[in-house]
Parts: sequence; C-alpha cells; structure tokens
Amino acid sequence: MKQSPMSVESLIQRFRNNECTPEEIELLQQWIAQLDIADDAAELSPAQLDAVRNRMYRQLTHQPPVMPNRHRLPYRRLLVAASWLVLALSVTIVWYFNRPLTVSHQLAQSLPTVIENNHPGIRRITLPDGSQVCLNMHSRLEFDPQQFNRKERLVKLSGEGFFEVVSLPLNASTGGGKKPFIVETGSLRTRVLGTAFNIEAYAQESEVRVSLVHGKIALDDTATDQTTVLSPNQAVRYSKQTQSWQVLPVEAANVALWTKGYLVFNEVPLQEALERISKRYQITIEYDQALLQNKRITASFHNSNLPTVLTNILFVHDLLYKNAGGKLVIVKKV
Repeated sequence: MKQSPMSVESLIQRFRNNECTPEEIELLQQWIAQLDIADDAAELSPAQLDAVRNRMYRQLTHQPPVMPNRHRLPYRRLLVAASWLVLALSVTIVWYFNRPLTVSHQLAQSLPTVIENNHPGIRRITLPDGSQVCLNMHSRLEFDPQQFNRKERLVKLSGEGFFEVVSLPLNASTGGGKKPFIVETGSLRTRVLGTAFNIEAYAQESEVRVSLVHGKIALDDTATDQTTVLSPNQAVRYSKQTQSWQVLPVEAANVALWTKGYLVFNEVPLQEALERISKRYQITIEYDQALLQNKRITASFHNSNLPTVLTNILFVHDLLYKNAGGKLVIVKKV
C-alpha cells in the first residue's frame, strides 16, 4: 500500500492526538502485515524489541506505554514489523515537526546588521571587507551579512557617514574586475571601487550631499534613471523633492573634518544647519521659515561654544538670535 506523504503526516497527527478511527487502526495493521520482514531477519532479542518499541512509543505519544504481555503475542514476526514501523513513523515525525524550526532559523540568519550612533561623538566601524566607516551622530548603517561582499558590497545609510573603501577584485569565475561598493540613500545609489567620500543623507533633511575626497564614484538615481560621475574636489547636491542634482566644487581637505570633532556645514540650507545645531547643543531654536528661505551656509567650527557658532552663521545673513525663556529665537537685524 502506497501512501502519500500528506496521508502519512495526517495519520501521524491523528495518532498523536488519540483520534484514530477503527478504520485507521486497521490501516496501520495492514501496513504492519505488508512489511516483508522474515522471522530470521530479526536479530534483536524479545527484551530488546520491547525496549525499542517502548522508546518509539514514547516519542510518538509522549506518554508512558502500557506494556503488553509478551507471552500473549501470537506472532514474533508481527512484533518485529511493528517495531520497524514505529521507527519509520518516528523519523517522519521528527522531520515534519522540525521543518518550521528550520525555516525560522533561516529567517533569523537573513536579518540585516544595523549599526546606529545615537550618542554624542563619532562611531567608527570596520566592515567585513575591511572598509572603514565613520558614523556621525543620529546616523544609521545597515547591510545584509549574508550577501555583503559576494558579488557586491551593499550598505544603506541614513544620516552622515565618511567612507574609506578598500578595492577588492571579483572572482575570476564572474569575469574579473573590481567588486563594487554601493551606498543606498533612498533612491540615490553611490557606486565606488576604492575611494574616500562623504555622504550626508539625514531623513528629515531635504537634500542628500555626496562629496568626493579621492578616487572616483558614480551616482545613480533609480527614480529618474540618471547617472553622474564625480572626481576629487567635487560634490553632488541632490534634491529629494525635485529629484534633481547639482555638481559643485568642494574642498576635499574639509570634507572629513567632522570625523575629527569639527562641526561642518558644506552648502547646507540654513534651516537644516540650525536643526543640526539644536540637536548637537540640545537647545530649542525657533525661527520664521521665511527669514531662512534660500539661505545656505558653508563653515566649520572646532570646540566652539554655542554663541560663537550661532553668531557666525547668522551674521552673514543679517540675522541674530535672542534668548527667550530657555530657548533661542532667530530674528532679523534691525
């Protein structure tokens, strides 16, 4: 009698739940009768057969068995066949009930690695390929450890990160060449082979800024299918709203100053610069957005106090700040 795997599993489940009908019990008896095991093929003693049957019975029912009287068994052949059938059913049960555990284990292994910097200061990271990343405050890096460093090295960035990427060759079987390093920031993908560059991609800000120190990188906008290539001392300013970008000159020497503790702004909208200052110095800053419209700031500060920073970035735009009940208010010079 040939039963499908689903029939066997269903019958096993009913047997475990003590729900077998007389017809199903008869079916089990027919299976036993059809097992072609000769008396002289069994090399186990009656006591050993009882022990095997007892152990397999416990695996199936998780209950202590009712031991049969060996002298009342009419056929030794039936006892041997029953033991082998219980063994086969037990193996099937172990396989069947372990399948969800295996799937769960695989899902757990595929979870991404997430590295966050939610504290003051800079967090330095070494990726599995040896590349170095500096994460600024309120920044997050994510990658799949199972896929990273296979055909490509893909990471996702939210916030600001400075990358020093090592150049790695592809396997000869994949055609040779270099293994690309890709940073995803929304729809913008930065592709490199071996270089140093900086990305500012804060979720709450309106722009993504990518600045190149040395090497060469290509930027792909998956939303518009556009690509641009940067050379050293160049930066891209990408608008999330209009999905357009602008290539600008940048001082490569200043790009990574923030990794040494500096507060750096490279063509940052004044409103967003004030938001960064607010988080860094943990102070509430209020302003009229109309006062800040179309204003940008490029500056760097090292170990500067809050009044020095605010006075300098506001001065160039004819603005100043006033203290008002534990918060700062930006106003226009009179």
